[in-house]
Amino acid sequence: MTDRGEESPATAQAGAKPKRKVVRKVKKGSNAMTEAEKKAEAPAESGDAAAKATKDKGPVGYHYWHQQANQGTAPKAAPVKLSEEEADKLAKQMSGTGVGLSSWNKAGTWEERGHTDWAKARVEELVIGKTVDVRGGGVAVVKEVKTFKGDATVVMVRGQPRHGFDFDVTLAWECTFGGDAEDVKPVKGTAHIPEASRDTVEDDEVDYTVKVEDRKTDRRSQEDAAYDALKSGLRVFLRETFATVDKELLARANGAA
Repeated sequence: MTDRGEESPATAQAGAKPKRKVVRKVKKGSNAMTEAEKKAEAPAESGDAAAKATKDKGPVGYHYWHQQANQGTAPKAAPVKLSEEEADKLAKQMSGTGVGLSSWNKAGTWEERGHTDWAKARVEELVIGKTVDVRGGGVAVVKEVKTFKGDATVVMVRGQPRHGFDFDVTLAWECTFGGDAEDVKPVKGTAHIPEASRDTVEDDEVDYTVKVEDRKTDRRSQEDAAYDALKSGLRVFLRETFATVDKELLARANGAA
């Protein structure tokens, strides 16, 4: 039998304390549950009720109108056929070949139009096929415009056109000599014009460099002859070519088609 003043074996362990049951008291007259606890215990709305709540908000928002459009309730965009005159005018404005101010530019403010595609095609027409005589019975021919960089523009300032261009062009050429066998390849090379512009044309400074490609020792004399002929024979021709572009671009700026 255990003395009441002694600890029982269950509590005789060092530092052990009897467990106490905590009872939370609620003041009389206060709510036993908070609003958050009530919401947590409330059943979730059914799908039909949620849909009804959304519907009651009314037809507002982008998604509503997008849905209605997909259901065919919104008016659809209808294509409008342009007349031939309207289509031609629009095509010229889009391609940069139109003249004068655009219809939107009633105030006559700054407006720029590109004519680069036209200029590139015009340069090709003027230079491809150009021939230069070469000593020793040879003929050099410009075969293609190898590279074409830069732009040609017409700027309308206060209703007045101002044109300009600035190109970096490389031409490819070939030179053949009479008496060469059919299996003998022509001498080939390039002529590079780093700056062709209104300024270089007016100042007669359309400079260029000539290069012979894939040089061969046994054809050195023919290669040198082709180089010399092109170095001197293209100067006047190139200046005249870009002077023509300048003149025709001015005419386009002033209303010529």
